[in-house]
Amino acid sequence: MMDAASDFYAAAERRIWRFQLGLAVLGTAGAGWLAGWRGAAGFAVGAAVSSLNFRWLKQAVDAVAEKATGAETRATRKKRKALVWKFVGRYLLIGAAAYGMLKYTVWDIRALLAGLFLFVAAILAEICFELWNTSSSGSPSS
Repeated sequence: MMDAASDFYAAAERRIWRFQLGLAVLGTAGAGWLAGWRGAAGFAVGAAVSSLNFRWLKQAVDAVAEKATGAETRATRKKRKALVWKFVGRYLLIGAAAYGMLKYTVWDIRALLAGLFLFVAAILAEICFELWNTSSSGSPSS
């Protein structure tokens, strides 16, 4: 049973990364069309920060899950301090990106903020995908 659940979550994670990539490309093109190169640059930076945020959050959650289940490895224990900094650093990175754009660039801050929601949009796309597949086939897909 654990293998089926692991396969399901691994497939969902792959789709979330694909949704992020596709939405980043579409969002950057759309922001460029609506707000010019400043909008495209802002959205692209926001999308990159959002993807990094997702990666760091996933690493932290994986480490907590390993610790909770007793499956923590020696390598994970050694990386624990770095994972804590990444978990906290996500917010510092978002703040630094917003501050840097406001202070030092002419990029569109609204596009940056929209790009920061890329991770949320990809999760929502995955939820819709699973709901669609569950309702059409009767069982979750992998």
